[in-house]
Amino acid sequence: MPQNDYLDPSDDIKLSGKQLMEAPEMEKLASEVLETHKIEIGPAQIGFLLVYPNISKQRAAKCVKASREVKHYSGNDYLIEVSGELWDMLDKDTKKMLLYHELLHVDPVFKAKNQEWKMKIRRPDFADYYEINDKHGNEWYKTIQATVSSLYDLDPRQESKVTV
Repeated sequence: MPQNDYLDPSDDIKLSGKQLMEAPEMEKLASEVLETHKIEIGPAQIGFLLVYPNISKQRAAKCVKASREVKHYSGNDYLIEVSGELWDMLDKDTKKMLLYHELLHVDPVFKAKNQEWKMKIRRPDFADYYEINDKHGNEWYKTIQATVSSLYDLDPRQESKVTV
């Protein structure tokens, strides 16, 4: 049988080039944010990860509901991921605002009928943005967009598409 050049087991397998790191600093800041803003997350467990170099060039952060496999192995109901290079560049206040925004996506709901918690993701509706904008403005968001833009040399049109 002829040798297959594509699947040579002696070669290293290259992954996407993304590296995940647990983030104790992010976890500490998040607990401060939860306490300061009185965000109720019930029994939900949240894992905090930095993604190096980034999630994508236009995605600064995201909150996802953990799959049952991730829940089984990590004990986390949700994962908050932030682009590592961006996180390293942000000041403490902007980091807290970014986490505040992401923590508003965590939405555990108690189902009285079954007496159990159902973990859901709250989509970013205007109430979340109004809550943050009314109290804190949107400078933190502009700071994130400008920082991502400078990190990855984005043009103004691309900069406006940077999301959290």
